[in-house]
Amino acid sequence: MSFKLSYTNSNTVPEVRLPSSKSISNRLLIAQALSDNKVQLANLSEAQDTQVLQKSLISIAKVIDVGMAGTAFRFLTAFYSIKEGERVLTGAGRMKERPIQILVEKLSCLGAKIDYVEQDGFPPLQIQGANLKGGQLSIDASVSSQYISALLLIAPYLKVGLELNLVGDVVSSPYIDLTISLQHQLGIQVARNENSIRIEAGTYRSNRKIIVESDWSSAAFFYQLVAFSGRSIFIQNLNSNSLQGDVECWKIFTELGVVTEFKDGGAFLHFDPKSIKRELYFDLTDTPDLIPSIAVTASQLVDKITIIGTKTLYIKECNRVEALKMELLKIGAVLREIGGNSFEIVGQKITQTENTISFSTYNDHRIAMCFAPFAVVANIEMDNKNVVAKSFPNFWDELKKFGITD
Repeated sequence: MSFKLSYTNSNTVPEVRLPSSKSISNRLLIAQALSDNKVQLANLSEAQDTQVLQKSLISIAKVIDVGMAGTAFRFLTAFYSIKEGERVLTGAGRMKERPIQILVEKLSCLGAKIDYVEQDGFPPLQIQGANLKGGQLSIDASVSSQYISALLLIAPYLKVGLELNLVGDVVSSPYIDLTISLQHQLGIQVARNENSIRIEAGTYRSNRKIIVESDWSSAAFFYQLVAFSGRSIFIQNLNSNSLQGDVECWKIFTELGVVTEFKDGGAFLHFDPKSIKRELYFDLTDTPDLIPSIAVTASQLVDKITIIGTKTLYIKECNRVEALKMELLKIGAVLREIGGNSFEIVGQKITQTENTISFSTYNDHRIAMCFAPFAVVANIEMDNKNVVAKSFPNFWDELKKFGITD
């Protein structure tokens, strides 16, 4: 069911609370399950993806359906391959179109027993748990860092650990580093040397409760609000020394005029357009989840932006490149693909209008959230309010603090 968003301007400085990091929560949940709950966690993400993973890890059902939770599917593929019993791991809709072959092949090289239930290379999977020895393995790192993190997370529980060689251009490398950092915190010996990672056999353990930090990926939508409105905002519990790769958000948005001051346990954002250049160029290979927000923001502030590192967007919850292209056309901005790993956008600034702009969400949480900030400059309508639950269940409530209501 579609819904409309309207905006009431205010001179107040809203204080926004972001969700806990889904990326950190999902990795820690796998570690907790492998440790037989010896790892204590606090402030877990309330995102739908994390809830799905949490329920799946304790389920005794033979068929596990993770819906649209891509990270959960990849992490569980590796997890079930070393757990006793047989499982069928499946998903809904778009999930069955998202490739899994690289991870399945590498697990099979380690001795895993995995079969495709429907189409080769794609979910669902039938997985028979086994005691995997481990050893040396090479993997194409140019497709998805989640395949690598899935292998790293189970590596301590392989008989001889794992030596993983990353082949090709590594995408989303900070997510790999995030996995390694968390493993270090949990007592695992991991060494990364350029494109080689060695994980020693061991067990996850913690002497204290691990508190999950706020999600930098979700901060991007509020940076957009500041850029579009010129207003200031305070984001609680956000810091610059985060483990998350998307902490780069605050540096990138500086070039789009949003200045960040870290103080009082959070981040104070304000807009200063003097630093904005007419043309921008970003390599966002390491931070693909930020691309929708940066692309949409730039469409309003610069003449042209070129973004490299877009190839993983084609296999997300939707084809995000196509979604951005179609929705930006509705405001007159033009996205042109350059090969399979970059695009450029010729911007077109919109002004306040009485006409309603209808945006489609493509059943993708980040597409919905990156177009919602247009409510501060135009009347907009969207087709799926609930899709944001995948990563940011309270998104619309936090927008209300800024004066955006439905």
